Amino acid sequence: MPVTWRETDRPGWQVLDLTGHDLADLAAARRWTEARLSTLDEAHRVDTMLVVGELLDNAYHHAKGPIQLRLHQVDDPCEVVVAVADHGGGVPRMRDPAHDGGRGLLLVDRICRAWGVSDDDGGKTVWGRVPCTEG
Repeated sequence: MPVTWRETDRPGWQVLDLTGHDLADLAAARRWTEARLSTLDEAHRVDTMLVVGELLDNAYHHAKGPIQLRLHQVDDPCEVVVAVADHGGGVPRMRDPAHDGGRGLLLVDRICRAWGVSDDDGGKTVWGRVPCTEG
């Protein structure tokens, strides 16, 4: 199977490598993520899953080659950091809400405390900080 979880030398980070490039990999990544977020309350888990889903979809549809998903739960401030790395070029941009399709980053922007893009060797990482929900 082209989806592999592994340990990382960065404490608290969990990493999933998606070396294939098909929809079954995305489904496996979502199941892996949901299992890792089992300690979160339902609203925070749903928000985090939305961000993971949108960032993975963007990488799947706009980049070639392997994708890496990284998760890190932080206690103070309470949040989950989501990072998706790929080998695609260009910087993802939010589209006008009136445009057909392409609303994934609008969702990420609404849900995340902060989000951004960093250049990597031969690709990029899109990250978001999903805050714990109030109440």
